[in-house]
Amino acid sequence: MPQGLAHKFKEIIAAYYWAAYLLHHALRLRPGKPLKNSRLVVVGSFRAGGAGKTPFCLWLAKELLKNGKTVTVLCHKYALDEGKMYRQALDGAIRQGMAEVVITGNRYKTAIALDHHNPPDVILCDDGFEDSRLRPDLIFRLDWEKAPTEIRQLIPAGRFRSLRQDHLKDEPRTVPVKCFGPTPDAIFRIGSIANADGCHPQFEQSIAVCGIGDPERFFKDLEKEEYPLQEKFIYPDHDKNFSLKLENILRKHPRTNVIITEKDSFRLSRQLLENPQVYVARQAVTITKGFLKTSHFRVHQ
Repeated sequence: MPQGLAHKFKEIIAAYYWAAYLLHHALRLRPGKPLKNSRLVVVGSFRAGGAGKTPFCLWLAKELLKNGKTVTVLCHKYALDEGKMYRQALDGAIRQGMAEVVITGNRYKTAIALDHHNPPDVILCDDGFEDSRLRPDLIFRLDWEKAPTEIRQLIPAGRFRSLRQDHLKDEPRTVPVKCFGPTPDAIFRIGSIANADGCHPQFEQSIAVCGIGDPERFFKDLEKEEYPLQEKFIYPDHDKNFSLKLENILRKHPRTNVIITEKDSFRLSRQLLENPQVYVARQAVTITKGFLKTSHFRVHQ
C-alpha cells in the first residue's frame, strides 16, 4: 500500500477511534462522585505513552511527603513495573506509614474505597487522565507539544489518545506542565547510568533496549549524554516478555554493554540485573523555579 494511502487509511481509523472514544465515555465512563476526604490529583498527558508521567508523579509524591502529606499512589494493574518502581523509591515513607502504592484495575472504585475507609491526604493517580469517572481536584498535564485539536492527530494516525476539546470541563483545575521549547516547566534527562556493581559504561558503542511508550526520547537522551549506540531494540510498553528478549540479546552480544530504562529494569530477574553487561539508565526530572513559583503546587492548597 502506498505511503499516502496508508496514512489516509490510518486517519479514517482515527475517526472511528474518536467516535468509539466519545461513545465509551458517554455510556461507561460518566462522571462519578467527588472524594469527600482525600484530595485527588491526576498526572496525565494527551500522549499515548512516553510523556514522563511516572518520574513526574514520583517527584510530586516526594514533594508532598516533604510537606508532611500522606500519599497513596494508584497504578494500573497493567503497569506492574511502575508499581514496583514506586514501592522501591518510596520504601522509607511506606515503612513509616506515610505512603502507600496500590495496584488497581479500576482507579475510580479504588479511590472511592480509600476515601471512605482510610483516606490519605492525597490520592495520586499515575495517569487516569482519560478516566472521566474521576473527579480530580487537580490535574498536572504533561505537554510535549501543543495540545492536539484535530482527529488526524489521534492514534493510529498520530500519537494522541484524545483531543483538547474532550477535556474542556477539566480546564479550570488543569495545570499544564510544558516539557518542550526553550523555557520548559519540567526538564527530563538521564541522571545516571550504572550496572549492579555501580560501574558506568565506557564510551564505546552500546546497545539500547527499551519497552516504553516513547523509545525515541530514550535514544535521544542517550545521545545527548554522548553514549554512541551500536544498535537499538524497541519492544511494546510494559512488555511481559521483555526479560526473555533481553536474555536473547545478551546471548548474541556477549561482550557489549546493554543499556535499559529504569522502568524496564523492574521486569528483570535478579540474575539479569546483576549481569555486569546490563546498565540501567535512571531518569531525573528538574522542575523550573518559575513553574514552582507560579503553580505553588496548588495541590497544597
